[in-house]
Amino acid sequence: MSVEHSDGIEPEIEERPVDSSEDGEIVEQWKDGEHVAYVVIPAKTGKRHTVVGDLGIAYRTLGELNSGKEA
Repeated sequence: MSVEHSDGIEPEIEERPVDSSEDGEIVEQWKDGEHVAYVVIPAKTGKRHTVVGDLGIAYRTLGELNSGKEA
């Protein structure tokens, strides 16, 4: 499941890069020292999508978003 959102990030959310390739980017969000979610930014659109789940789901969502499928 992904949710598109703006670039406005809560100040207490820390983002850490996970992967960057020609397909796009995946970053991990942390709050108070705990993993919160992943954000995928597909190269095709450049829009941020929050993914709830594990890293495998984030990679699958990135692929789906780049292919034009609904994630």
